[in-house]
This record gives sequence, C-alpha cells and structure tokens, in this order.
Amino acid sequence: MGILFSIFLIGFTAMSLQIIILREMLVVFYGNEISIGFILGSWLFWGAAGSWFLGRFSDKVKSRLFLLSLCQLASAFLPVLSILAIRSIKTYLGLAPGELIGFIPMALSSFFVLAPICALLGFMFSLGCKIYISNPADRARDIGLAYGWESAGAMLGGALTSIIFVRCLNPLIICVLVGLMNVAVSFLLLFKRDKRAVFSLLVFIAAVFLWLSGTWKSLDEHALERQWEGYRILGAENSVYGNVMVTRKGRQYSFFDNGLHLYSLPDEQGAEEAVHFALLQQANPQEVLLIGGGVGGLAGEILRYPVKSLDYLELDPLIIKMAARYLPDEEYSSLRDMRVSIYNLDGRFFLKSTRKKYDCVITHLGDPYTAQINRYYTVEFFKEVKSVLNKNGIFSFYLSASENYISPESGEYLRSVYLGLKKAFEEVLVVPGDNVCFLASDKPGVISLDYRLLEKKSREKGLGLKYVREYYLFSRLSPQLIAYTEGVLTRKTGTRLNYDFWPSTYYYNMIFWAARLGDTGFKDILKGVDYRRMIYALWAACLLIVIFGFFQLRKGADPYKNISLMVLMSTGFSVMAIQVIVLLAFQIIYGYIFYKVGFLLTVFMAGLAGGSFWASRAMERSGRPLDILLSVIFLLCVLTLGMPVLFSRMAMTGNAVLSAIGADVVFPFLSAVSGLLAGMGFPAVNKICLKENNRVGRVAGLTYGIDLLGSCLGALASGIIFIPVLGVTRSCLAVSAVNFSILAVLVFARRKFLAT
Repeated sequence: MGILFSIFLIGFTAMSLQIIILREMLVVFYGNEISIGFILGSWLFWGAAGSWFLGRFSDKVKSRLFLLSLCQLASAFLPVLSILAIRSIKTYLGLAPGELIGFIPMALSSFFVLAPICALLGFMFSLGCKIYISNPADRARDIGLAYGWESAGAMLGGALTSIIFVRCLNPLIICVLVGLMNVAVSFLLLFKRDKRAVFSLLVFIAAVFLWLSGTWKSLDEHALERQWEGYRILGAENSVYGNVMVTRKGRQYSFFDNGLHLYSLPDEQGAEEAVHFALLQQANPQEVLLIGGGVGGLAGEILRYPVKSLDYLELDPLIIKMAARYLPDEEYSSLRDMRVSIYNLDGRFFLKSTRKKYDCVITHLGDPYTAQINRYYTVEFFKEVKSVLNKNGIFSFYLSASENYISPESGEYLRSVYLGLKKAFEEVLVVPGDNVCFLASDKPGVISLDYRLLEKKSREKGLGLKYVREYYLFSRLSPQLIAYTEGVLTRKTGTRLNYDFWPSTYYYNMIFWAARLGDTGFKDILKGVDYRRMIYALWAACLLIVIFGFFQLRKGADPYKNISLMVLMSTGFSVMAIQVIVLLAFQIIYGYIFYKVGFLLTVFMAGLAGGSFWASRAMERSGRPLDILLSVIFLLCVLTLGMPVLFSRMAMTGNAVLSAIGADVVFPFLSAVSGLLAGMGFPAVNKICLKENNRVGRVAGLTYGIDLLGSCLGALASGIIFIPVLGVTRSCLAVSAVNFSILAVLVFARRKFLAT
C-alpha cells in the first residue's frame, strides 16, 4: 500500500506544482496565453523524457525502493528552486519589471526551468510501476491502476491547490508544504526496511523548523523583491482573476496585472489623449461607459464634462481596492464622485446584458498581447458596443503604432482592427501618432478630425487642457499624417478580420511584437504557417496516418503494438489540444482563465483517473483492448465536432444563469470527458504492448512517455499555431480530422483481429 501512496503523491505533487508554476510563469510572461502552450509543452516533454529514457533503467536497478525514496526527497526541494528560478528569469534576461519578454526567450525559459522537476516526476512514475507490479498475469491491469492512482493524486492535488492553497498561502509556502509530504513518504518507504530512513526524518524536522522560524517566508519576500528590482513594492496580492501588483518609483505609482503593465500615475497626457478625442466630438455627452482605465486617471478626465453618469467596468475588484489603499487622495478622489458607478463585471457580459444606452463608450485596455484583451477588438465586440450606443454615439480606443513609419507587421495588425470596425460602424476615423486613436460612429458626420473645430469646442467647454490643445492638435492632426495612416489601414492585402473564435488580431499582434522584440525566427515561423499551408499540412498528416496504419496491417507479424502506440500518441495529442482549446475558448468567452485554470486541470485529471480505473477493470471482462481504443477515438471525433457548437452558444448568451452554467458546468464537463477518454486508452495500449515485452518498467516508461510526448505536441500545436492561425472552430475540426484518420485504421485493424 505504501508504494501506491507514493504513486498517488507523484500525481498530487505534479498537479499542485503545475498549477503554481503555471500561475507564476503567467505573471512573468505578462499573462500571454501562448505561454500556456510553451509551459505545458515543456512540462510534458520533460515528463516524457524522464519516463521514456530514464524509465528504461528501472528494470536494471536493484535498490529500487531506496532510489524512489531519494527521488521523493529531490522532489521536495526542486519545486522551491523552480519558483526562485522563475522569478529570476527577467533579471537574467536583463528585462525590467513589466517589460514584455520575447517568444523565443519565453519558450527557452519554460524548457530549461521545468527540465529537472518534470524529468524526475516522469522517472518516478516508471520506477513506481516497476516496484508496484509483482504479479506477471496482471501487468497491464496494474499499470492501468497505477496510472489511475497517479491521476487520482493529481485530481486531489489540483483541487486542494486551486480551491484552498492559492487562496491562503503564497506559492513558495505551497511548494514547501507539498515538499514536506514528499519527505514524509520518503521516510515511510524505508521505515523498518533501511536505516537510511533517519536521513529523511532529519530533513523533515529541518524543513518544519525553517517554516516555523519564518525563513521560507523571508526567502519568498526576497525572491519577490528580486523579481521587481528597482521598484518599491507597495502591495502584491492574488485574486481569483490574477496577480495584482502596485509599485512606486519616485512620485509615480504603477499597477501590474499578471505582470502586464496596466497604468502609471500621474500620467496627465496619456489620460487626456485617451478621453478628449472622443468626448470633444459631442456637444453634451451625458451617459459614458468606460471599460478599464478609471484607476489610471481616465475617470477624472471624463468628469471634466458635465456628464450625468459614468459607468466604469473593472473586472477585478482587487484593482479598485488596492487603488483606494495605496494611491494619494488626489489620484483616487474621482472614483468617489457620486456620478461614478463602478461595476466589477466582464465588459463583454455587461454589454450583452445591459439595456442602458450611452453617448460614448471608451475602452482603455492596451494592445491585445493576450487572448483576454483580444476579445475587446473583435467584430462581435464592436457590434455589442454599437448596440448600446445612442444614435449619435461614439466609440473610442487606442492601440500602439508609430507616427512617421508603420512597419508591415504593425500595419497588418492595425488593419485587422480597422477593417473589423468598418464592418460594424458606418464611419471610422483614425488619429495618427505613437498611439493610434480609433473613433467610430454609426452616423456619418458625427466625428471630425478638424483640429480647429476640436480646439474651439475645448475652449467653449472651458476644459483647460494641458496637452490636447492647439499646438498639439495642429501637429497630431496634420493632413499628411492622417492620409499616411489611412493609406496603410485601407491597403488591400488580404488581411483577415478579427473574430472571437478566429483571433486574427491576436495572431498579427504576435508577429508584430516578435518583430519588435527581435524574435525574427519566431516571427518567420508564424508568418510561414499561414491558413492554406496549415490545411495542406493537416491533409498530409491524415494521409500519412492512414498509410502508416495500413502498412502495419499488411505486415505478417503482429502489427497491433505499433498501431496502438500511434493511437496512444494521437490520443495524447488530441486530448491536450482539446484541453488548450478549452482553456483559450474559456478565456475568449469569459476573460478570466487565471481563475479557472486550476479547476479545469483538476477535473481533467479526475476524468483521467476515472477512465483509467474503468478501462483496467473492463479489460478483465472483455479482454479486447482494440474495442476500447476504437470507442475512445470515436468519442474524440464526436467531442471535437460538438465543441464549436457549445462554444458559440455560450458566447452569445447575456443571461447570468446560462453564463454561470457554461463556466461552471459545460467547460468542466468538456475537460472531464477529454480526461476520461485519455485515461481509457492508456491501460488498453499497455495490454497490447505487454504481449510482446514483459519488462514492466520499460513498457510503462515507453507508454507513459509516448502519451506525454503526444500531449506535448498537442499543447504546442494548439496553443502556438492552431488557434492563432485556424481559430477555435477550425482547430476543433483539425483535431477531429486526425481522429477520423485513426478511426479508419482501427476499424480495419479490428476486422483483421476478428478474422484471425
């Protein structure tokens, strides 16, 4: 029973650390969801390497129990070192806090930081299987049960970490707590068997002493200060929506959300530019909606006008609370104005559910570095804004650009937004500059870029602006600059529009920032995998799968091992691709994946455990693993075909109850089902492979490694290529096409099996 508990703890440790490390890396990688692909891909790659390559030696080791005990000790310390390494990434790369990190450094950082702990956990599973399995007659069942116990541990670790630990403890302390569990199991494995168990006991006592003395807490604070070197940290807190940091440098206060810079105060010029180009267009704006930016000074600028009400949307209430706590009164006082109503709601949901009409809607969310922000630049969002505007209403927002030269990458990125606006609104005008201001209205003639008219309105309203005034307007709104910018945006180049489930602007923005940050290699990869090439590559992959399968079936010897391994890799690929698609679709629809990522991964592992336990028992009755694999692939085809329909229904609803059902029932259900199917396939493949090779450690390492390698490819392909290039719906169809190819091979394999 002790070895089963050790395998259970391997899963518990892996999932707890995956959630903590994922959250920590999202802060370093400014919340960019493409990093999820890098992180999960690296995690699974090294897990596969540890299981597959190191696992080959588990059959040759004599003191297996002692070696597993040492591995448990190592797994207690490596997580702490991993957290310290993650927080030092930007320091080693010479980047300032809040500065964007390039995609290549992002990938390399994930790859090398995760290598030790992930390879160790993968090896521990193979070693644990070899120790646990003693009856040769039940090898396949026992490997499946070990896989199930590991998955059950992952389920519990994910549940405790995402629901309790992250709310009560800081990340480093969570790692220490999980480490203490591993030290305790290390002791129990050798207790009464080996005198060296006393070493584990001493390590446990020392770790507890360091905890009680506050050493671990001090180390966590030191690592945090190193991560934000050069800034005085006023407050750093986690909410369900993300990590919020408030810093001070001289007189300037800065807010960061998941490591991404939100606002710096005071910034009068930025606030004036964001507000007055829109509000100067109207004679008497009464009802204004502001999505983001109120804490950054925009609310105060809007209240210079005699507005009747200002509705300010900020998803995370922690941002408001920390602003009230740390900002000087003169910077926060505008939010106490009686005309201001603060709503801690998702902007997309608010627009779908409100019946109120506005004279002006201003969004201040920054560039779409992430899928979360990109959802505020889609055609669907623009139409939602249009639905809440009055007849003469105006919509306004800013994006990064360049005043005198717009590069091809920047032009395509801005063009995708401009064309989307044109699809929703009758008139769209653009204010050129280092930050391009987009102005849109559904009634022609409402907006103007005549600097003399805007200056006249400013004087008549007595605004007393410091920056948006005559000399500034004359320069910013020169006919030459306007003509140049409009020429770039209206150029015919085949630029795709940005939709919720085909986030083209997100894709173009990645290319733009890869070029700007010097990631020319990654930029070339992204530009090279365009839509048509992806479709051709997909058809080629499906054809190769069919050719390989039928070639194996024509061989005289037993072909089922190679086919089953291909099915296992395909299942790992498909299930992890589904998981990443689910995570990003959740982000696109609801906008707070940081809150749900731990829970969705937990229910995935619950499904994995349930599927593994069920399949292990089912094979004892039927003895036909090919039937199980056939069922798994068929259900994967059905799941991937049905997911786009569910996503579109969830995206359209403005009903709070239906929205909650989607977030709390539908998406967890999809994660659980994909995990269930992955769990069902693993024991079946082991049953087939053990017919040819009775080396349990090698087979367990091979199959676990193949499973993780396929999962690694699925995480990388879906997160980095599929969704940006193909979009959510076509990504689901791509995964479905791969599984239909596998299904065809399995149908003929089953026929041949029955015939013999």
